[in-house]
Amino acid sequence: MKKFLLKLSALALTSAISLLCIYFVMFSVSVNITGLASEVFYAIKKAGQNSGLPAVILGDSVCNQLWPQKMDTPGISHLGCNQAITPAGTYLLLKKYLEHNPQTKEVYYLITPGSLGNDLGLRFTYQYFVIPFLDDENMKLIDEETRQKLYDKFGKFFVENGYVKNFLLNNNLFMEQYINYVRSKTEPSYHHRLSPTAIRYLPKIRQLCREHNAVLKVLPLPVPDVKGSHGWENFRADVRANGLDDILGDFTQQIIYYPEEWFRDGVHFTKEILSLHLEEIRRAVLR
Repeated sequence: MKKFLLKLSALALTSAISLLCIYFVMFSVSVNITGLASEVFYAIKKAGQNSGLPAVILGDSVCNQLWPQKMDTPGISHLGCNQAITPAGTYLLLKKYLEHNPQTKEVYYLITPGSLGNDLGLRFTYQYFVIPFLDDENMKLIDEETRQKLYDKFGKFFVENGYVKNFLLNNNLFMEQYINYVRSKTEPSYHHRLSPTAIRYLPKIRQLCREHNAVLKVLPLPVPDVKGSHGWENFRADVRANGLDDILGDFTQQIIYYPEEWFRDGVHFTKEILSLHLEEIRRAVLR
């Protein structure tokens, strides 16, 4: 009996050591591979500092292409991130910025039209919104409907537990497995529409600007001149139905269309085009 127990103990110990070794190997090859969400963390940190500037630009990854976070233009602070933060993340980012920058009286929200259809999508929301933004303080600032939607999509434990979020952020192999799991769920599409998240948080952004006596301008970023980039009737209907005319009333009419070959992936400009036309595109967007 003693020999059996000794063999069993040895087997258990060997198995435990093997699993531990496998874990550390996976940990070592998965940690810090891509610098996940680095641009979001940078923007959040920057928003907590006084820029001394009278205007700020926020927006998605195309905005960040045209007005890079680390290269402010005269009079304007750049806080563009990516579309995954949605207007909910933009609201939290702007709130922090305005609290630290009372001198800023012009707010530009520059976004590709399709980004306003993002309803906290399963593919990128956890990495780029939940982890960077949703600490205890910001959890109190988002509304109950948003919290419940995040719980339903990602699990309350994964949304609220800071240790788990930190671990997944720094271990991309485990993050990938988790995201692949949540992506097995179905979610509605808001193609050429306003998502429920945009409908709820655009008014919050508007109210935030009013409270800080700042003027809000929501402007579209350019898109390729292809068939799929046209046809915004449902978008305009959503604007009217939700009382957002003062924010997005002429948004779709202001969309700028450039040749398809100007874009590397149907969304972002190529480096060659930016080297030749950056200032031209900037002027066209801001008018």
